Amino acid sequence: MRGVLFVPVLALCSCVTGGAVRERMRAVENDLAVARKQRADQCAPRDLAAAEANLRFADVELSQGNGGSADEHVALARRAARAAVSGSQQCGAVSVLIREQPKPQTAKVAMTDSDGDGVPDVEDYCPEVPGPAGNHGCPLSGDRDRDGITDDIDRCPDQPGPKDNFGCPWPDRDRDGVADKDDRCPDEPGPKESFGCPRKQTLIIVRKDRIELKQQIHFATSKALILKDSYRVLRQVARALKDAPGVTVRVEGHTDNVGSRDRNLKLSQRRAEAVKEFLVRQGVLRSRIVSEGFGPTRPIAPNTNRAGRAANRRVEFRIAAPAPAPAGPPGRAAPAGQAGPPAQTAPAPPADAAPSPETAPPEQTAPPKAPGSAQ
Repeated sequence: MRGVLFVPVLALCSCVTGGAVRERMRAVENDLAVARKQRADQCAPRDLAAAEANLRFADVELSQGNGGSADEHVALARRAARAAVSGSQQCGAVSVLIREQPKPQTAKVAMTDSDGDGVPDVEDYCPEVPGPAGNHGCPLSGDRDRDGITDDIDRCPDQPGPKDNFGCPWPDRDRDGVADKDDRCPDEPGPKESFGCPRKQTLIIVRKDRIELKQQIHFATSKALILKDSYRVLRQVARALKDAPGVTVRVEGHTDNVGSRDRNLKLSQRRAEAVKEFLVRQGVLRSRIVSEGFGPTRPIAPNTNRAGRAANRRVEFRIAAPAPAPAGPPGRAAPAGQAGPPAQTAPAPPADAAPSPETAPPEQTAPPKAPGSAQ
């Protein structure tokens, strides 16, 4: 019976001892918190480390049921923690108050402004002439081309252009009114609606230096009267020219060698002029068209057979090169990307030269004999 009562009593004593140890451990933890707040890790690092280590050892012993050993570690931890608190009391952050020094008083001196432009004379590059402060008190330069960019910074002072291009107009190689930077076909004139590319025409092809015809222009025999079957192709030529308002075209008339040379020259000139008048009636400015007759001097096929003579009786449209742009003032650099005038069109071959494939218009091989195709 006594043996039975001894076990519960021993267990009760162990439980009470464990609770007391836990209470003392919490007190040590409070001391450690104070020590850490006072930066004991810098002022009393050994005491802080000893207290933390013994507190951990006490926890391990207590978990294994060794209350006595745990209590010993708690006692060591308590002494070390109090030493850490004591040793770190003078280690707290020191607040320093810095008084702001008064700013020295600067004596103000009245500055004269002779021209009354708001820029004092000591800073005014033009003290006798009013001008904005952004230009150091000097008046802004003129603007001859009225593009909103003063001549002193305008790289093309006589040609209006956007500020993005330093006052110069954007290059437009094919002169269709669509700048090269926006032109999908910068070497072939076309309207803005098709991004600078020529419209898809059924009877003509717009090239860089010419307008090719897929069918000949027919005239009454030995006359300068255009036949009605050629109206459609000429209307397409007029439309292509109106799509490129900056282009000048040369209408060239050609004949075969039948008849006198002088008569053929005059006939080819009248036919070129008749085509020019047709285009003018279609809305193309007269100043944009030049007519010239070459008679039999520029054949593209032998005149020894009917097919060759029919091919030589033709009208061609050459895109004329523009006049060179006037040179800018000396010392002025051209803006980046500014292109010069297009290269001159190569001159036509002499009468005795072999025909070039580039010169011959497409699909002009031996057309059937038509009333208007005769000279």
